[in-house]
Amino acid sequence: MSLFEMLGSVLIGPLKLLFEVIFSAAYKVLNHPGLAIIVLSLVMNIIVLPLYKRADAIQEEARDTENKLKDTVAHIKKTFSGDERMMILQTYYRQNNYNPLSVLSSSVSLLLQIPFFMAAYQFLSGVTAFEGVALGPIADLSVPDGLLVIGGFSVNILPFIMTLVNVVSSALYLKGFPLKTKLQLYGMALFFLVFLYNSPAALVFYWTLNNVFSLAKNLFMRIKNAKRILAILLSVAGVASFITGILLNGFWRSAFMIAVGIAAQFPVLLPAVKKLLPK
Repeated sequence: MSLFEMLGSVLIGPLKLLFEVIFSAAYKVLNHPGLAIIVLSLVMNIIVLPLYKRADAIQEEARDTENKLKDTVAHIKKTFSGDERMMILQTYYRQNNYNPLSVLSSSVSLLLQIPFFMAAYQFLSGVTAFEGVALGPIADLSVPDGLLVIGGFSVNILPFIMTLVNVVSSALYLKGFPLKTKLQLYGMALFFLVFLYNSPAALVFYWTLNNVFSLAKNLFMRIKNAKRILAILLSVAGVASFITGILLNGFWRSAFMIAVGIAAQFPVLLPAVKKLLPK
């Protein structure tokens, strides 16, 4: 078994199954595949949020260490050469508990995207429910959007919107990062534009939503008391979901919306509950 096949069976397969379970449940409740994509993207972003937070912490730690050592490293490289320089650098790194391979940690967030993208690509490219289904200005989710026609030539607009959101989100996230990290993320944005340009609109729409949620996360990270504000907004949305669930016809749809409304109150209530618990 090749490394790619092993990755597919161990990692991509379970992720693809998770995509299918979430999408199927949302589709059953909302009865529209386009709306189910929105739920799928939101749920997946919530699930992977702890992973990305940990990846961000690893990257920040590695970046701080590199910044602390860079002046001395530059001096060593300027002063010494050959085996002597290598031995002095190795000693200096060892004294500071630094491994040059940790430079790869700057790519952790990038590497995290790969299995989720592959699972999304494999799953959303094969969903027959998208065929002939419109979503807003998109006439058919199963084919490229072709929203702009110039002289008989069709241009897909959604991939450019996806890339624009990705670039803005990356620009906010990358403040203070080294040039190599910026080139990696901007290069990945260009890769997604080229690779997904002729993909079904459903897949591009899903990845655009991912970029929108990433942008929202990066904006909130720069706001004072961001967690509290986000918890309040989530609570308000939860109240709306709860009321909608009460008014809806159909047991499963109603139960789903009510359950979402109740779950959305946890971030607001949890701090209060912790204060009441004995220490």
